[in-house]
Amino acid sequence: MFNMITETTLANRGTIDKFIGDAAMILFNAPLDVEDHERLAVKTAFEIQQGMNEIRRTIREKYGCEVNVGIGVHTGTVVVGNIGSYLRVDYTAIGDNVNIAARIESQTKPGQIMVSDAVYAKTAAYFRFDEGEDRMFKGKSLPIRVYELLGVAGEPAAAIAAPKADQTAI
Repeated sequence: MFNMITETTLANRGTIDKFIGDAAMILFNAPLDVEDHERLAVKTAFEIQQGMNEIRRTIREKYGCEVNVGIGVHTGTVVVGNIGSYLRVDYTAIGDNVNIAARIESQTKPGQIMVSDAVYAKTAAYFRFDEGEDRMFKGKSLPIRVYELLGVAGEPAAAIAAPKADQTAI
């Protein structure tokens, strides 16, 4: 699973910041500038969920259990660089927008991709989303509108929305 996530991320010019337990923190537009990084981030999320279909099937057959991922995507200004002390340093991103992305991910259902209004505004021409809903997030006094990714623009809705027995709709 982590190999697929890493390969998919790198193929779309993203950077794996870190793996945290069963989660991956992925950056776009850092350390190098990436034009159209919001679109590439959503494309990566979509491709990761597609890649999870085969992994899910294999794990179910081998171990008899389910594995699913939820993905939250947000964009905004963050502090990126070598963060830490002289004894231990990590290249990472910190700031409110990192926290918002994590909060969005925490509210996803298995197999779901949710994006913030900021990401939606930059990617609505490329992807299909639901109508969105305002949600409250820890540490925020105002709601943030989030949208569920339904598919790639131009693809038939049934191909995305109707999962087979071994798939989860995204």
